[in-house]
Amino acid sequence: MPEASSFQFSKEHDAPALSNTDEKKTEADAFSIIPLEGDQKGTILLNVEQNIKSVLEALAKKTEIGMGCSIEIEEYEHLPNSITGCLVYYLAKGLKEDFNIEFDPKPVSTKQRGGDATKRRAEGKKRLITKAQKNELLDRTKMSFYESRIAAGEMTIDAAIEQIKAAFQEKQQFESLGLVLPEKKTEAPYYESEGKRTRKKLEA
Repeated sequence: MPEASSFQFSKEHDAPALSNTDEKKTEADAFSIIPLEGDQKGTILLNVEQNIKSVLEALAKKTEIGMGCSIEIEEYEHLPNSITGCLVYYLAKGLKEDFNIEFDPKPVSTKQRGGDATKRRAEGKKRLITKAQKNELLDRTKMSFYESRIAAGEMTIDAAIEQIKAAFQEKQQFESLGLVLPEKKTEAPYYESEGKRTRKKLEA
């Protein structure tokens, strides 16, 4: 009986070892896209604390959260208008941020029904964004806003870039509705079509 032989790669055929930098880059670039096209629906029954349900209802119905939360309704008007939609929205967001997992196409439940609330408010010339919110949004479009968190190891550069992209998209949405967002922190946002004279109205 012939002796068992072992096989080893020669150095010229060995795969090059990844450096620490390459390994980190590979981990950051790795992502998974989970297809949903034609996917069958499933049912999940959740038994949660009453206050969690109350928060979800407020987010979905675009009412005040209460319970000591001072978040303005304008800040979550972009969310889906169903409890299921809000849950799936934040599930998808968490999976993308923590594990780089995305769904394609986006889950049906995360689509806002009944039209774009932001657009409806713009058509009625109601306040879309306060001066403080405008300043915070513009800050989020700059890398300097994230530098302290990056230096402290609380956020990666890649994550900061994603946040900047999201902030720019939010800024462009407001601008597409005719809103001007001045860089000067003391200046309030105003509608381009009506000029700066509408600033006081938007701050009211």
